[in-house]
Parts: sequence; C-alpha cells; structure tokens
Amino acid sequence: MGARSGDIKNAEDFQRLVPLTSKNDIKGDPAAFVLQPAVPGRERLYDTAPLRKTDMARYVIEAMKSPTQPGAPDRLKTFRSRVEQAARREWFPIHFHASGGTTGEPTPSMYTHRDIFTVTPRVAAMANLCGIELDHRALNLFPAAPHLAFFQVVMSQFLLGGCVFHTCGGAVIPTERQIVLAEKGKFDYIAAIPSYLTYWLETAKKMKESGAIKGIDTIKYAVVAGEPMVPAYRQRLKEQFAALGSDAKIIEGYGMTELKGAFYSCGEGSGIHLSAENYFWEVLDPETKRPAPEGAPGVLTFSHIDFRGTSLLRYYTGDLINGLVWDKCPNCGMTGPRLIVPMSRAVKDFSKIKGSRVSMLDLQTAIRNAPGVESFQVVITKENPDDPFSRDYVKVFAAPRSGSESKDIERDIKRNVKLDCEITPNEVIFLSNEQIEERLFQRTGLKADWIVDERRMPTEG
Repeated sequence: MGARSGDIKNAEDFQRLVPLTSKNDIKGDPAAFVLQPAVPGRERLYDTAPLRKTDMARYVIEAMKSPTQPGAPDRLKTFRSRVEQAARREWFPIHFHASGGTTGEPTPSMYTHRDIFTVTPRVAAMANLCGIELDHRALNLFPAAPHLAFFQVVMSQFLLGGCVFHTCGGAVIPTERQIVLAEKGKFDYIAAIPSYLTYWLETAKKMKESGAIKGIDTIKYAVVAGEPMVPAYRQRLKEQFAALGSDAKIIEGYGMTELKGAFYSCGEGSGIHLSAENYFWEVLDPETKRPAPEGAPGVLTFSHIDFRGTSLLRYYTGDLINGLVWDKCPNCGMTGPRLIVPMSRAVKDFSKIKGSRVSMLDLQTAIRNAPGVESFQVVITKENPDDPFSRDYVKVFAAPRSGSESKDIERDIKRNVKLDCEITPNEVIFLSNEQIEERLFQRTGLKADWIVDERRMPTEG
C-alpha cells in the first residue's frame, strides 16, 4: 500500500492510507496476513521488517531464565536452540480455525503460542462482565467445528479456569441426552446458538411434560451468539427457561473466526462490550465506506492490535450494526466501546443461517460445483414457518442433468455446502429444469432469484 508507520499520525491518516481488507483478500493468500518478521539467514518471503535487536535480547533473557524446558527434546538444552524456541513461541502459528472449501482455499485465522497465552486471556476475561463466576458450571451447546464459536469457549476454560462440559453439538450427543445431563449436572449457564437453544428448550419442556425429567431450575445465564437477539426473541427464551424452572438472564455475544475473539453484553440489552486494548474499531457507511457518526448505523470494521499469527487491518466484516458508542455503561459502569443492540443484519451479500455468517455467492458456487446440477434454487425458511423463533431450515431445489443419479447429487450438494459455508442443507428436492426456471423467475420475470429467504424475523417489540 506504500505507507510507512511514520506516515500514520492519527485515525484519519490510518483510514486514508490503509485499504479495507475482505474475506476474499484472505482467501487469496492467507499466509500474507500472518506476521512474519524477516530472520537473518533465512529467505524473506514478504517485504517485512527484520527482528529487532530488542526482540533478540528478550529471547536471550528468556532462554537464560529457562535452562531446560519440561518435556523438551535434548536438542533444546543448547543455548542457541532455547533462543530459537523463544522466538518461535512468539511468531510461529500453532493453532488455527479455518473452513476449507471445495476450491481448496481455506481461510484460516492462525494463533501463535503468544496469541493464545498472552492476548486471548485478555479478550476472554471480558466475559466476566456479565456476572459469570469461576465456580459456575457451564454447558457448551455449540457444535465442535473449526471456528471461533466452539474454540472460544474451550480456550476461555483452559486459560482462565472454569467448569465446562462441551456437548460438541447434537450430532455428537443427541439433544435428549444433553437435557438429561443438564438436569443432573446442575449447570449455572448455557452457551448456544439462539435457534438451537429454542429447539433445545422446547424439547426439554416436552420431556418435562412426559415425565422424562423433573425440570432444569439452576440456569442463571444463557450466553447466545450467532444470530440477532431482538427483545421479543429474548423474552421467548426467558419464558422457555421459566417453564423449566429457571430464571435465566439472556447474555448476547458477538464474534467471528477472523476476529480471533468474542464479546458479550454485561446484562440484558446493555450493549456488547468490545475490547479497546486489542482492537481498533470503526463503523463505516456501507455506501461510501467512510466513517459513520458515533452511534449511527454502519458496517463494523476492525483492526487487530498486538496479535501475532493472523493480524488484520481494517477488516470489513459485512455486519451492519445499529451503532457503536463510547461511554460509561449504565449497567456495569465500564467505559469503552459498546455495540448498540439489537444488532441489525448482515449486508445483502451475506446472511446468518443456522448461526453461521454465509456468503450468498459462496452458497451458490458450492451448489453449482456439485456434479450433475443443471439448475437450482435455495429457499431459507424456518423449521416451523409460523414460528420465527424456530430453527433455520434450508431447502435446495435442484434440476439434475441427464444421466446423473439423484443420490449422488444430493450427497455432493450437502458436502460442498458444508465445506464452503459451514452449514448443511436440510433437504434436497428434485424438480425438472422447467420447474426450476419457473421458480427462479416467478417474482420479477427478469432476474433469477437463486436464493430466497422466507424467514419472518421476530419484531423488536
């Protein structure tokens, strides 16, 4: 981009000189977004600055303090090897979340040892604002998958302490077994995607009515993320908890794999507290890409501060929020940036489906890449169309090519969509090419509706 650090003296310079970053940029070259200082004696892959003398001195001091390392091989007993290992802990990625697609281009967010043990605890500790205590028992209902929603809970538990049981999702432990476990385990809080939690609570209510369980009366907090949480949705969840015997506060969360962190509200409707220590936040007008006035709606954009591994500048999330304010929180008294809730939606090129932020283009491409698909249409609805709080339901209408087997097409569609978008269609329905075309053009007669969203969102009242 041609800018040097000395050229940036204020926020205006930063926004003028540093271009926006998108998910497509990361897909193009994920390694380019990993901080990789030049090392003497090694080929420089990118135009990056060399390790500073102060850094090298720090690694020497660290090696001197630790003459041996528990569990390390004998080669690390030499002084040089210990210095090199100290540098690796800061810069070498050891963990990543990623979603690999059918194109073979994963989009990872990489963490170094320093990221995990130095920066992540600062971010994870902000969850304590809502009142969760170290001795509380937690039930994690997020599915085990290579993205932040699951690993944020795991990392928080291991780095900060806490008693958490990870169900790894309904595909691993059936919902009914989770509910029996929740009754016996006396958990204090639950972490989940809202739509799955609604289904989970409805199932628990039916089990209580049938006598399968007596009730679940110990839940104090429900930490929900992945979907908008309007007041009506929150009230629905509270009523469902009350039917089981629990008086639960609904705590909203916001995060994404690229963010390398998740943030939460300190109380119901308080706004979501963001870290000003490890992120630079912007809200941009979606048309002009210029900063919106404080408190005005816009697209949330962030830059990492002090991270190693994947480190993003001005990452344009595509999430249209109702605004960002810097003030003293009327609920907890903390001063800092807060997302105004309820959050709105994603911009038109993205949508939240089953808790995942899905690119509409990626969804179309995944289906088109399935062998044997002549034409198609995707319909996103609700499991119960009359209940806006029920789980998302994805139907793919497909016209098969001549000579293709329906079972093979269905398998490939579900596989591709799972890989590219981290969701799985609930149903694949086969129609003729003429029937698909009629569906595609029935609304305008001019422009094909490849994806139709029939979900009726809850009202904010």
